[in-house]
Amino acid sequence: MEAGSPPSPGPFEALVFDYDGTLVASRPADETAVAELVAADPTAAPGAATFWRHDGEPLASRIELAWPGRLSEILALFERQTTPVIFPGIARVLGELARLGLRLGVVSSRRVAQLEQSLQATGLHRHFPVVIGLDDVGEPKPSPEGLLLALRRLDVDPSRAVYVGDNELDVEAGHRAGVTVWRALWGLPRPHPADPRPDGTVLLRRPGEVTERLAEVRR
Repeated sequence: MEAGSPPSPGPFEALVFDYDGTLVASRPADETAVAELVAADPTAAPGAATFWRHDGEPLASRIELAWPGRLSEILALFERQTTPVIFPGIARVLGELARLGLRLGVVSSRRVAQLEQSLQATGLHRHFPVVIGLDDVGEPKPSPEGLLLALRRLDVDPSRAVYVGDNELDVEAGHRAGVTVWRALWGLPRPHPADPRPDGTVLLRRPGEVTERLAEVRR
C-alpha cells in the first residue's frame, strides 16, 4: 500500500444505506403526524394500524392504504419541513467509512426532493455522492431497481457491496440485488429478531457494528 493511501476495505468497495430508520430516526415525526391527524379526526384512528403495517413502503402509498382518497389532504402532515434526528454514532461511522475509501450511497422510498432536502438539513449529504429516491425508479423496494441503479452510478459490482437497511423490504431488495445485507435494528421497536437469519442477513444492533463488521471481514 502506498504511503497516504487509505487502508484496504477488504472484500467490499461500497456501502449503500436506507435513509429512514437507518440513518435518521424518522418514526417519531410520523408518530406525531398520525397523532395530530387522529386528534383532529377521530374517525381516522382505525387507519393508523394499516399505516404502520406498511412501514418502509413509499409514504404516499401508505397514506392511501390507511386513509383512501385523502392523500392530498393528509400528505402535508407527514412532509412538513423538520430536521430529522440522526441516530447516535452514524456521523462517526460515515466518517470512518470515508477514511477506508468506501463508496457510499443512499437508496430510499422518499421522493427525491424531500430526500435531498433532509440529507442537506442533517449534514449527511456530503458523505453520499449517489442518492436514489422514489422518482428515480419504476418500482420501489422490495424491487432491487433502486439499489442496482445506485451501484451502477457508484461503478461497483453487487458482489462487492453491502446494503444497510432497517426493514424487511430493504432485506428483500438487497438479496434480490445480489448484495450482502446487513439489517439495522437500532431504530426498530423491541424485541429485535434473533441472529443469525437463515437467509444470511447480518443483524446489527448499533451503528458502530457497521465498522466493527468491516474490520472482521478484512482480517
